[in-house]
Amino acid sequence: MTLLKYTKRLAGFTLLFSALMGTAAFASNVGTVTRDSINVRAGNSETSQVIGTTNTGDKFAILDVKPGWVKVQYPNAKEAYIASLYVKVSEADASVKDHAVNVRSGPSTSTQVIGQLNTGDKVSVVGKTADGAWYKVNYNNNTAYVSADYLGGNYLYLVQPDKTQAVAATTNTQPVVAVTTANENTTNAPALSVEDILKTFAPADDNTYATIKTPGGLRLRSQPSTSSDNTILTVIADGNSVTVDEVGEGWLKVSDDYGNNGYISSEFVEVKQGEKPTNSGKLDTSSITLQGGGAEIAEYALKFLGTPYVYGGTDLATGVDCSGFVYSIYKNFGITLQRNSASQYTQGTYVDKSNLQAGDLIFFNTGGNTNISHVGMYLGDNKYIHSSTYSTGVIVEDLYDDYSTSTYVGAKRII
Repeated sequence: MTLLKYTKRLAGFTLLFSALMGTAAFASNVGTVTRDSINVRAGNSETSQVIGTTNTGDKFAILDVKPGWVKVQYPNAKEAYIASLYVKVSEADASVKDHAVNVRSGPSTSTQVIGQLNTGDKVSVVGKTADGAWYKVNYNNNTAYVSADYLGGNYLYLVQPDKTQAVAATTNTQPVVAVTTANENTTNAPALSVEDILKTFAPADDNTYATIKTPGGLRLRSQPSTSSDNTILTVIADGNSVTVDEVGEGWLKVSDDYGNNGYISSEFVEVKQGEKPTNSGKLDTSSITLQGGGAEIAEYALKFLGTPYVYGGTDLATGVDCSGFVYSIYKNFGITLQRNSASQYTQGTYVDKSNLQAGDLIFFNTGGNTNISHVGMYLGDNKYIHSSTYSTGVIVEDLYDDYSTSTYVGAKRII
């Protein structure tokens, strides 16, 4: 079986986390077993001790994820694993990413608004539409829908499309972080090794480009493999296009607008010939003049364009949120900021918008319970860099576009 077929098979399988937090729990990532007589093992290996069995419909909490395995909470077991092949996601935690997000009776903007959610509110996602544009949620003990643009969560990409739409659905999901999966009851041909896949690559025709077709974006990897030890270089936003340099078995070697070169799964793109479209939200940073005491800091920040947005994240390699991004950038220079944007606004000295210099922190009120809910870093020439959304990650935008202007609060100079 080719790696592409393995990836397709794995993309629908799952992870979960359960409501083990007592009364503080707002929802749960729940996994449901899909086959009878499936072994539960003490480790993530087919040679690990069998400590029990589980059957169709059994539900478990997930504690961790290993390639091909789901670590679950299991009675009287310190560790317990079930092969991910036999588990599907049935419920996933999600956080709301914006203010005044409509909750609707159906998956369309023409359906009735039955409520609203605000930044940081928690919901439980129980399904999604075939195109991935809407999530089905539990809302006040009723089924409702929220646009996928406004929800974020670690396991949302694994939520299955509604069964009623399964025929029309294409699997718009991020590849699971595993090249192979454990199958305890059947024997499959092994996946191609990275070395074998690399042998299949050949130069692409001139003017070949690929457009990303998966909500949440697609990971650009250092090797044609979804192995957990493979470096994720960046995340390419849904709808953006990249230049295709080479074509291989289930993978494309591509380059993006920011000078990143790597591999993406061919399953989640549309390959075309012609002039590559200009990507929305991509600003030319080559002409930005970095001036002021924070110029070196701003220059360092630009190295992380495309870093994934991860709520609560502070790792510039794997993902950051808005305040985590500037926190981590300044930390590299031995300067400690507070961890959230509202607290960061209490640091440094106030600077007028007309006197901004590279490295200054700029703050916004994008909604929520505080006057400050977002932060970025000024670069120069009216441009700023920030970790924006799950679909874009770290990007550069114009400080005087309509949205930035309407939400701007103030700026602080740290050095």
